[in-house]
Order: sequence, then structure tokens, then C-alpha cells
Amino acid sequence: MRSLLALVFLLSSFLTRSQSEYEILLYETSVNEFDVFGEDTYEKKNRIVQDVTEKLKPEISATAKAEPIGSENFEAKNLLDGNMKTCWMSSGDGKNDGFEIIIDLDEQEGINTAQITDIYFFNGWRKDYHTWKEYSRVKKMNLTINDVPFAEIKFEDTYKLQSIDLEKLKIDKSRRCRIKFRIAEIYPGTKYNQVALSDVQLIGKVK
Repeated sequence: MRSLLALVFLLSSFLTRSQSEYEILLYETSVNEFDVFGEDTYEKKNRIVQDVTEKLKPEISATAKAEPIGSENFEAKNLLDGNMKTCWMSSGDGKNDGFEIIIDLDEQEGINTAQITDIYFFNGWRKDYHTWKEYSRVKKMNLTINDVPFAEIKFEDTYKLQSIDLEKLKIDKSRRCRIKFRIAEIYPGTKYNQVALSDVQLIGKVK
């Protein structure tokens, strides 16, 4: 029998109302100023030790995606591969608000508990700096956990790693956790309206 996946977030002392009351938190991301564009060996496997994304084996989907360009595709799965050269990108119909990215976490064999403390984002298409500027980037996203509104996230317009700290939320043990991001506003690209994200990483620990 597979172990039950328990996704546990820490509850901050100043959060006095329960999640069920739909308190919407406002996040401004923290930017890692030491992040730089690196060689392919760095960009194509850009993970830290505390990244538990691969261990949790999440499923990811998006409500729309761009058509392939040559050998490059823009599937939602690119968001979890740790490769900054790949990305998810919105469709080319000129509409960017309302797109959703959904991460589903189910029970995994050998994992009893999972604690996620941060979510890392690499905004835009980080193929190179020229490409990053050409395509649009996320400015604001709405976050829901298990279909309950949780936070609004505001991003800086930078290619550098950005993160949010999840110490403000607690979720009881559950067989499933659904993390949903809904794009609300973008930074326009210099050439293309389509919005892109290179990677989303779940940071924490598992037992």
C-alpha cells in the first residue's frame, strides 16, 4: 500500500483567520540578486538541494499553450524540468489574462510527509537575455490551494530567480493537494505578447 502524502505548510502567528474565510495574502516576491545567466550545464539543471519537485512527482497542466517552434515545444511539463532553456508559453491569440497553471500532488510510494516552505519561479523564457526580453513575463498571479483562494503574487520584471515564502499557510493531511496559478497581469515583451515561464520549483523536505 502506498504511503499517504501529507502536504504540510507552516502557519504564521499573525494569521488569525482560517483559510476557509478566504483571507487573500499579498506577496511581493523575493529576488535572488546573485542569480546570473550561466553556462548550459547550469541553466539546464538549475536546482538546489532543498528542491523536492522531482521527489513529489507532481502532475502539471495548463489551460492553453503555444504551438511548437521548430523542435521547441511549450508544454506545461517544461515548468518542472529544472531546465531554464525550456518554458511554458501561452497561446498566440493575444489573450494572456485568465490562463491557469495547475500542479497536482498525490500520494507517492515511500513518502509519508512533505513540507513545502517556498515556491521558486523563473519568470519569462530564460533561453537567453534577448529572448527573455522579447516575450512577455508574468506581473501578477492569483494563487489557490485546493480550490481555496490564498494569495496574489506580484513579480518583479527580472530574469532572476524569484520566490515566495509559504509560512502563512497550513493544510491538513490530504491525499491530494492542488496548487493553481491564474495569470492576472503581464509585463509586455518587446516583440511578442505571449507570456512565458521557464520553471516553477517546490522547495522543502520530504520524509
